[in-house]
Amino acid sequence: MTVGIKRLALIGGGGFSKEVAEVAQLRGYTVEATYSSQPTAQVGRYRGYLDELLADRAHYEGVALAVGGVSRGAIRARAEIISWLDRHALPCPPLVSPHAIVSQGVMMGAGAFVAHGVIVNVDARLGRFCVVNTGAIIGHDAEIGDNTTISPAAFIGGRCVIGADGLVGPLAKVLQGLKVGERSMIGMGCTVLRTVPSDAAIWPRPDNIVASIDQG
Repeated sequence: MTVGIKRLALIGGGGFSKEVAEVAQLRGYTVEATYSSQPTAQVGRYRGYLDELLADRAHYEGVALAVGGVSRGAIRARAEIISWLDRHALPCPPLVSPHAIVSQGVMMGAGAFVAHGVIVNVDARLGRFCVVNTGAIIGHDAEIGDNTTISPAAFIGGRCVIGADGLVGPLAKVLQGLKVGERSMIGMGCTVLRTVPSDAAIWPRPDNIVASIDQG
């Protein structure tokens, strides 16, 4: 391994891997290889999947999980990869964009990802392998669970608790002091006004067309 070079391997070959790689590079890492269940790589060379990563582990200072948590299935897949990373004790540094604002007292677990334009307020806690995506706001003293994805432009109020393995969709809002249980899905644009139990799903009502323009 060349002295002075910090090499990072990516798991996941989709579009989200480009976002993760950009932040990693801004933080001083070199990203040369992608490991994916599909033979695709948006960043660097495709090198195989987990068995190959295990064989190559000596080449890297760390591993970044770059599989997007956009559905229950994707979040389950992420959880399985996290278990594999833990079993093999692969180092997974948190990655925080230099274009994010992270306040004093924030605690962050291994593998957490904070994208451009995010604001994380004082004394918030970000769990292991959580994703706080572009432009999201995390309030003071809020807790984001392990492997939970906070989508772009979502708002999590102060002292909220968002359980593990969940998804808060784009532009969704969870108001101050509320709890969202584990594995719950909050759909795009929803406003959460009360506690959400584990394994729940909240979706916005579809738009209703109430009138049409007279073309005559």
